[in-house]
Amino acid sequence: MQLPTPEQAIPPGCLAIDTSTDSVGIALSTTDGVVSRTWLANRAQTTTVLPEIDSMLAEHSMHPGDISGLVVATGPGTFTGLRVGLAIAKGIVAALSVPLAGVSTLDIVMAAHPENDLVAVLPAGRGRVVSKRRNAEAWNTTVDELLTSLVATPETLLIGELPEQFAPQIIQAHVRVINEPRDPAVLLRIGAARIASGDLDDPVTLEPTYLHGVTVNAPVIEDRLKRS
Repeated sequence: MQLPTPEQAIPPGCLAIDTSTDSVGIALSTTDGVVSRTWLANRAQTTTVLPEIDSMLAEHSMHPGDISGLVVATGPGTFTGLRVGLAIAKGIVAALSVPLAGVSTLDIVMAAHPENDLVAVLPAGRGRVVSKRRNAEAWNTTVDELLTSLVATPETLLIGELPEQFAPQIIQAHVRVINEPRDPAVLLRIGAARIASGDLDDPVTLEPTYLHGVTVNAPVIEDRLKRS
């Protein structure tokens, strides 16, 4: 996937939220360009995401009411993380009546490396990962099964999040790996391009994709925004 939109084409106030895994990120389009931040939230997405959004807005002399569009990562990801991200996103959309675009978390990884033959990967827990090649379906499997599938194509790059516990298998398989957090600015650019083209998601029906194929409609949180 190519990054479709240069930063300067994104209207100020477009906000992106990615709480798919323990690595969390937000990005915001300002009059000076796109700003972003990532942090390791572990299981504290509920208590950290909204304060970080408030802080980023304040740093750029913006207020919640200045948010003009919302982009959210829809998974695959952890159950709690995705519920938090979708709930915040839907709350903002409901309170401010701004457009919404959901983006696959694996697509964020691939869009950041458009020149590479790669497999995007995210942790699935219990020794499993979810991965995706370009133009292919996501695959939920063990790390060993994933590495075995890459033996015939050693030039393929494995990019995303792999826990340190899998380092011995990776080294033995001679697979090239880039272990990096997702870039929320990439998520913002993908989603902003969709919003600009009118390709929007319905906040009522947009659902997260979990690592094991289970979906649920995240609750709406809007009271806090209405009071801002």
